Amino acid sequence: MDKRRKSVILIEICLCFVSAVSSFTEEVCDKTKCPGPLQFYKEVRCKAIYKNPEDCCAIKYDCSHLKERSTEKCYVNDNVYEIGDELKDEDALPCDIGCTCEEGYRGVATFSCAEVDCPSFYPTPGCYLQHSSNECCPIEVCPEAEDRAKCVVNGTTYLEGDYFEVEGEPHKSCYCKPGYQGENVEPFCSTPQGNYCGTDLRSSYEIKEKCSPVYYNKQSPQNDCSVSYRCQNKNDIIISKSENARKSVDDESATCTFGNIEMQIGDELNQATDYSSVCVKCICEVPPIPTCQRLPDDECDVTVHPEFDTY
Repeated sequence: MDKRRKSVILIEICLCFVSAVSSFTEEVCDKTKCPGPLQFYKEVRCKAIYKNPEDCCAIKYDCSHLKERSTEKCYVNDNVYEIGDELKDEDALPCDIGCTCEEGYRGVATFSCAEVDCPSFYPTPGCYLQHSSNECCPIEVCPEAEDRAKCVVNGTTYLEGDYFEVEGEPHKSCYCKPGYQGENVEPFCSTPQGNYCGTDLRSSYEIKEKCSPVYYNKQSPQNDCSVSYRCQNKNDIIISKSENARKSVDDESATCTFGNIEMQIGDELNQATDYSSVCVKCICEVPPIPTCQRLPDDECDVTVHPEFDTY
């Protein structure tokens, strides 16, 4: 084999190695380690913007489409509803029943849904509650003991009707059913399309007012649904931070918006300005929405705060 042929082979091997390393890097990109309220961005269809195309984490999101929304219409999964329209099946989760677009708080259109109260009871001895990913409430099933199916998932055995989680897919709902062979697909599992948390469905006013979703201390803003919102009030002010965090973005337009307050990267909001902000740390990490999360109980006592005005 001549030297030229050997050189060609070596180049091809190097190119394959670089390609393999690049592919591996893409595969190990773990979005759960990226900062910011990523689940909220996903729910309201904001577009990720990266400093470099190959980066794993976005430096900001484009949510400009939210400014174009009419207060007289409802929006879910890019579908637009007029006042009086009923929610389409394709946009509904199992417990979104009887939902109609109506004029809501302070004139902002939102969906009003039926109150669903699933019966709470212990199953009859020998029976179990069978859950389904496409049904809101479970039903009682009383099979022969030997007839109850079993599912083995990652070394754990589940019985028919039991819920189980799929590693790396936190929004997938899975239940053990007869015929399960280890494939986490329908009819055993389902993944809600779009509004997993129902953000558009129930939080149109908060979206319009540029409120920030709030998460419990042990929640993940990257994957979990917020438990509440913090909206601007007259006592809110910015606590400016050092320039170090801002230099990491190199984009003067990368600011967070909280009500009518503009925050630079690294800026925080003061706490305990009303009940929604007691022991809640809000910081501008990945614009345009501040990341707000409850502090641990050993760091902050929610019972200690100023007296707030009541309306």
